[in-house]
Amino acid sequence: MTLSSSAAGQGDGSIPFTVIANADASSRSAGINVNDQRVQISQDGKPCEFTVSSNREAVDGTGGNRTIEVRASAAQCGWTAASQVSWITIVSGREGVGNGAVTFHVDAVTGPSRAGAITIAGQTVQVEQGTGCTYAIGADSFSVDPTGGDRQLTVTAPLGCAWTSESKSAWITVTAGNAGSGPGVVSFRVAPTDGPARTGLLTVAGRTVTVTQSVGCNLSINPSSLSMGAQGGTGSIQVDGAPGCTWSATSSNAWITISGGAGGDGRGQVQIAVAANAGPARTGSIVVAGRTVTVAQASGCTYSVSPTTQDVSGFGGSSTAGVATASGCSWTATSGADWITLASSSGTGPGQVSFSVAPNVTPPRTGTLTVAGQIVTVNQASQCTWQFAPPYQEFDAGGGSGAILVLVSGACSWNAVSTTDWIGITSGSSGVSNGLVQFTVAPNTGSARVGIISIANQSYQVRQGGR
Repeated sequence: MTLSSSAAGQGDGSIPFTVIANADASSRSAGINVNDQRVQISQDGKPCEFTVSSNREAVDGTGGNRTIEVRASAAQCGWTAASQVSWITIVSGREGVGNGAVTFHVDAVTGPSRAGAITIAGQTVQVEQGTGCTYAIGADSFSVDPTGGDRQLTVTAPLGCAWTSESKSAWITVTAGNAGSGPGVVSFRVAPTDGPARTGLLTVAGRTVTVTQSVGCNLSINPSSLSMGAQGGTGSIQVDGAPGCTWSATSSNAWITISGGAGGDGRGQVQIAVAANAGPARTGSIVVAGRTVTVAQASGCTYSVSPTTQDVSGFGGSSTAGVATASGCSWTATSGADWITLASSSGTGPGQVSFSVAPNVTPPRTGTLTVAGQIVTVNQASQCTWQFAPPYQEFDAGGGSGAILVLVSGACSWNAVSTTDWIGITSGSSGVSNGLVQFTVAPNTGSARVGIISIANQSYQVRQGGR
């Protein structure tokens, strides 16, 4: 506030003053002193103004959270937020001062689309939620005989959720339920047929319904599949149908021959012959009266492996095992020991399995391969020899302790294990090259006995007298 002219005078007069606009939201006051009197001047605050970042929000049927930014004309301007409908909840920002944000949650909807509003700082924000309608139908396929007839289909939907139904095939007619809302029933009629099998479609509540109508000339076969052994043989398929309904039988594979009944009228029988199979299992088919009959034949593959036993030195090496079988017969090979490594694990027809044996720095060992279902035994010698001093030990009934000097010809590992509970290894249970095994023998209260300590897979005798 400023004085507009001289701040002094004589006698009567007036004092002009100017008050500038108040950009603040708070009111204010000031005074003009004339001699010893004060004139109080009051000015209102500027009215608060608010804007929101969005006046319309679109949410899908699953609902969720949204945030609206609030902009205030002054930091002192207070505001509130409130929902106008029960399915919208203010999560945060129910009230604020100055700039801020309001987060609200929209519940999921299981029915048609809807609209609601929230009020933020005096502004209306329109919230539009898409449909949550879900639809289910009683069945998605129907099988109908040649006579046709009426069928019904239930529609499951929440109240207020609209749907329609429509036939996509001229021989299927919707007789009731072309449109509906919520739960309902659709009725349709299938026209009779005297022709081949056919398939038509309906759309109900956005779902596709398949209607399959069987051939008017109803032919049946039995059985629909045959299983044959590798040696081959013969079989038959019975055809049933009304007189006048013609049919034929054809083979799709050279190893299946139609030996009788290649065609007929009404009831009849088809005879087939299946050749012997010397190869892997196979599947073929014949078509009888428009229907496929599957013929499965067992494998005729046989396998032999040579040699089935192999001896390998302690220094290891490579070897092979031959597989004899017919062309096309597949086989696999696996190693039963981690020291035998296969070069390949499978093959087809005649072939060889190559394998390598690692050097053996342990006692002699035996492993196996399984090749084409056959066992191949691999015996491997050790690189070392073992001797024990003394060659055995004897104890009286009172027991005691003993020691065995293990003499090894090379740097081979070994283990020492007691095979009886009255002999205990106290030290030297394993070693590499020469070593010493120490043990104790428990007192014996019975008759004389003999125990074994296994050292490098060799038996060392401990003899003890009885009481």
